[in-house]
This record gives sequence, C-alpha cells and structure tokens, in this order.
Amino acid sequence: MKGVEARLSAPLAAMALLTVGVLVAVLFMMAARVDRDALRHEQALVARGMDSKIADIQRAVSPQVLWDDAVIKLDNRFDAGWAEENIGAYLMGQVGFDMIFVIDGQDRPLFSARVGKPTTAAYYERRAPSFAPLIRKVRALEVRRPRITGPRVDGGLVATPAQASAVESIDGEVYIVTASLVQPDFGKALPRQARAPVVVTALRLDAVFLEAFSSRFLLAGIHLHKGDARPDADDAHVPLRNHAGQVVATLDWAPPHPGQRLLRKAVVPILLVVGGLAVVALLFARRSRRIAEGLVASEARAKHMAMHDALTGLPNRVLFEERLRQGVDGLSRRRGAMAVLAIDLDRFKAVNDTHGHAAGDELIQVIGARLAGLCRASETLARLGGDEFGVVAAEIDPQGAAALAERLVAALAAPVDLSCGTVFVGGSVGVAVITPDEAFVGAVEAARRADVAMYRAKDQGRGRYCFFEAEMDAALKARRGLEADLRKALRDGGVWVAYQPQVDAAGKVLGVEALARWTHPEKGAISPGAFVPLAEDCGLIDELGRLIMRRAFTDSLRWKDLKVAVNVSALQMRQAGFPDLVAQILAETGARAEKIELEITEGALLGDDEATHDAINRLREMGFSLALDDFGTGYSSLSYLRRYPIDKIKIDRSFITPLGGDKEAGAVVAAIVRLAKALKLSVIAEGVETNQQREQLHEIGCVQAQGFLFSAPLAADAIDTIVDEGGRMHLAAVA
Repeated sequence: MKGVEARLSAPLAAMALLTVGVLVAVLFMMAARVDRDALRHEQALVARGMDSKIADIQRAVSPQVLWDDAVIKLDNRFDAGWAEENIGAYLMGQVGFDMIFVIDGQDRPLFSARVGKPTTAAYYERRAPSFAPLIRKVRALEVRRPRITGPRVDGGLVATPAQASAVESIDGEVYIVTASLVQPDFGKALPRQARAPVVVTALRLDAVFLEAFSSRFLLAGIHLHKGDARPDADDAHVPLRNHAGQVVATLDWAPPHPGQRLLRKAVVPILLVVGGLAVVALLFARRSRRIAEGLVASEARAKHMAMHDALTGLPNRVLFEERLRQGVDGLSRRRGAMAVLAIDLDRFKAVNDTHGHAAGDELIQVIGARLAGLCRASETLARLGGDEFGVVAAEIDPQGAAALAERLVAALAAPVDLSCGTVFVGGSVGVAVITPDEAFVGAVEAARRADVAMYRAKDQGRGRYCFFEAEMDAALKARRGLEADLRKALRDGGVWVAYQPQVDAAGKVLGVEALARWTHPEKGAISPGAFVPLAEDCGLIDELGRLIMRRAFTDSLRWKDLKVAVNVSALQMRQAGFPDLVAQILAETGARAEKIELEITEGALLGDDEATHDAINRLREMGFSLALDDFGTGYSSLSYLRRYPIDKIKIDRSFITPLGGDKEAGAVVAAIVRLAKALKLSVIAEGVETNQQREQLHEIGCVQAQGFLFSAPLAADAIDTIVDEGGRMHLAAVA
C-alpha cells in the first residue's frame, strides 16, 4: 500500500515543485517587463502632460491678446494703466506668471512686470536673447497671416492666436516662455503698424509648479535636474528642450515598480496555492473517493451556475457585487488603492436590431472572451447584464487602472468577426479609484461612481475611458435638473413651436417647417441640440413629438396656402400604433392631412421591416406627403427612395454649406437633384445661408430652399404677417 502511495505521490510532488519553479521564473520575467512597460507609459504620460501644460498657458494668454481692446490699448494708443491691469496683474493673478513683457512693433519693451519686484526696460534687455527666438517665430506667423481689413461679414473672429512656446533657461532658472501676438478678435480695431505688439510671458518651474504637476500625475520624488548633465539612472526622467531642441533640464521622479510589488505579493500566495493543491491531489489519490468527488463536482457546478453568466461563462452581477464588497472591505487592511470599472458597448443595439438576437448573443460571447484575456487573475471581469460588463481590480493604483482601461477600450474598438459578418461596436469605460481613506463609501457607491464616469465617457464622444471626478456628480445633478425642467415645460407650456419658411426661386413662401423651441424661465432659450437628445434619453421624445405635432396640425389651419412640415423621430416611427396616434391628433385638431408633410430620417427606415412599411403606407393612405430628411447622411438612401413612397427629399445642410467654394460639393448636390428629378420627386435644400449658395442651387435646378438667408424660425404670428403681406419674403432677403 505504501509503495502505491509513493508511486502516486512522487510524480505529484515532482510536478508541484516543477510548477512552482516555472511559475516563479515566469513571475520574475513578468515583473521585469511590467516595470519596463510602466516606466515607458509614465514617461510618455508626463511628456504629454508637459505639452498639455504649455497648451494651457497659451489658451490662458490668448483671450488677453486676441482682443480688440488690446489692439487699442497696446498698439493704437499705449495705455500703461490698462497694460498693468489687464496684462500684468490679470495674467499673474490668473496663471501665476513670474515675468510679463509687452514688446512693440520694433521689439522694444513697452511694459515690464515681474512677481514681487519692480522692473525696468533694462531688465528686459538683459534677458531679451532668451525671448528673441520665440518672438521671431511669432513675427513669422504674423507675416503669413491673412491681412485683416475690418470685421467679418458673418460676425466671426477675424484672427486666430499666433503664439510660440518653449522651455528656456534664464538666469540659471528654468521657465516656460510664451510669445503671443496682439491681434483683434472682431476687427473693430486694427493695428496701425505693419508689426503688432507681442506679449511675452515666463512661468518658472519652481517648487510650487512641480508640486502641482506631481499631484496631477501622482509622481513621487519629483525634482528638476538643470543643465544637460546625465540624470540619476534610478530616476525616471523627461527631457525639457528649448526652442533649438537643446536639453535645458530634465524632469526627474521616482518611477513606479508595479512588477516588483506584484512579485512580492504574489510569490507567497502562489506557493501556498500550489502546496495546497499538491496536498489535496495526494489526498484524493490515496483515498480515491469517487462518490465524494462526484458530489463535490456537482456542488461546484451548481455554485458556478449561480455565480456565473450562462451566455459567457463570466462571473455574473451577484459574484461581481460580492468581489466588490470584499475589495472595499479589505481596503482598511491594505495600503494600496482599488478600482472598479464599468464597461458599456456603444453600438450593440444597432447590431441586435440589424442582424438579430442570435448575432447579439454571439457578439457578447466574443467580447466577453476578448476582455477576459486582458484581465489579470486578481481582477474580476463580470457580465452585469445586456451589453454591460464590470471589472473589480482589488489591488491597483491609478496608473494601473488607466493602463487597464486603455487596453479595454482598444480591445472594444477592434473589429469583431461574427457569423453574419464583421461588425464594429466600440465601448466606453468608466473608472472609479477607491483609496483606503475612501473605504467608507461602500461597494454600492463605488459601482455608482464607475457608472457616472462611464456615462461621462459616452457624453464625451464614446470609445474612450473616463475617471470619476467629484464634478461629475454636479454635472449629473444638473442634467437631472434639466430633465425635470423639461418635464415641467412639456406640462406647463414652456415648449413652443417655431416655423421656418420654405421658399421657391422667386422668394414665395410655399410652406413652413415646424421646429421645437424651449424657453427656460431662468436659463433662457435652450438649444434643440441639447434638449431633443435629452428627451430621447429620458423617454420624453414621445410626449415632445405629440406636443409639436398637435400644435403644428392646429396651426396648419391658419395658413390655407402653406404646407406644414413636421419632423418624426426614428423612435416614434418604431412605436406600435404610431399611425393610430397620428390619426387621433388629426381628428382632434381638424387639420387636413393633405396640408401636412411628415419628415422622416433614414434612421427611421433602418429596420426596413414589415412594421415600418405598414406604418408608412397607412400614413400615405391618410393623405400625408412624406419627405426624407437629412438625405445622404444615413445608410442606404437610394434603396429607400425605391422601396418607400417618398414625395420629397431634403438635401442635408452638410452638402449645402461648402457650395461656392467646393466644386465636389456642387457636383454632389447636382447629382442629388438629377436623381430626384429622375424619380419624379420634389427636392429642397436646407441650411441655405448665403446668396452664393442660393444662386448655385438655382443653376443646379434646386428651386426650393430654406435657411437663415431667407428667415430664421419664426413664431406663428409672424408667419401670419408674411401670409397677410402676400406670402413673399422681402426681395432684399433673396436678391
């Protein structure tokens, strides 16, 4: 019996020892690689941070020099008091510059200021060689800029910032020096001389600067190594170069060693786990209890099913919340921080709607496996439901959390090969880092913070990650407040309807487009670009659509010779019973369907299913005419024109705006007009703002148009006035 046990235990013991050796060797190699990767990432991050700091300085100076008042007070008629208040005192107070100089067109000092001490022209002259290269760069930009002769016709800015920055060594200290050209913003004042004044600012990289920079990027032991001598080999460093590319200093700090920390923390647990596995294996070999093994396996399967997602095999929400609670509760026993990441796919619904639920399930499986391959054993990746995933990283610092988030975003952005073809989804990631000092927040709050950060990432354009910041709560509360105000406005009449005229070649008003407007009692006019997406997100788009439709149908009775266009959202079109709702509003208002034009976007036709066809056919049977809005910006415009009974197409403003200066844009619009005529469809251009655009549209053959060239959206009473005056826009507006 003992011989049998020896024959069973010896191979197991040898395998355990070999496994331990291999794991330790791999761990040492991984630790060294992790340290190298972390160092490279942090050096790149700090270099970008220094570039960002220089860009921030330029943005801070720009409003003070790109200003009509600055041209008047610094060029036309130098005002020392104005310069002291608006250049010296303001910029030193706002940005913390150490030196500020105003140089005239002959590069002579007009104004000098420095922190804490008086200064003179001679003070500038002694340091002028350090500023001269940047001033020359700005002068070169000045020569190349378009000549400014006065205000622009459209009221926009007449100039863009002309600035140059570099890190320079002055009097043995290191400064960020910026030279900025004084220019008008709206052209109400113009420089009198061929060369305008230049404002030179210098910000010293002192202890205060280094402390703020260190706090922002979580750098330990940061210090400035002046000169081009070789820095300490044990430090991480980023070279700071002057205008000529010469190293004037290096920014040094103690680099992170996540690999070594991982090594110290992982060796003992791995040894314990391997040793425990060896003991358990030996016991199983000796005792050979098949029935017990069967029971254990059955129990493990049941527990796994209860704690894991059936589709992906990943931990489910229950296990995720348990690991999150364990991580937060364990913060008091650890010195390091932890992180929780919320992940949401960006275009999952489009795949589901287009290719079906089977494709959606396959996509979730592929994405789950891809994300799991990026997470370490100490990190719990879970599927929380639908297209939502979460990660609990119990021992990770902010840099590590950022690196993990970057990997996740990159993996989500990669194409996904499915049975139905290749799709692109992308994803947004929110990161909440919880330190030991914040252990009191609890697991629920930690997960909420990650969700808030994830929604901020979506709001900022999707396909990115975002760390939670306290300001996000304020922004979320503001959004919720705006949502509550919108609900109240829909209930109390704060949302109203404006109408933009649609005219023919002679300027005669043929119809109007109904547009939603919201006048907030405290914030004034709220842009439709802000509250319409908000209504879609919070489920108010149906109520908003009904309100606009009812008002537009009612107002259509006021103008017997005008056609009223009403926008219909994709969400409205997809609702069951939408045609019944339209018929009900038509009956309540007494409007005539023949006087109403429903504008639908290509997104409303995306499904191309039987329900969409039925809804559109029923609307046509009621007598409504249909226009395809934003033509050319969707998915399959040409096929929609053949499959659906469309009466008119609206050329999107993105094609109209380049007219007059872009031959290709004119060719595209001409092709759209020819296509419409070939299909016997009406065509109208939206967003017409210049006579040049109008004239080119007439040459192309598009005689119907709307836009600010003719009229801004007007209240219904103003449309009454136009109708009473003959239904024609003033000739001056369309000449």
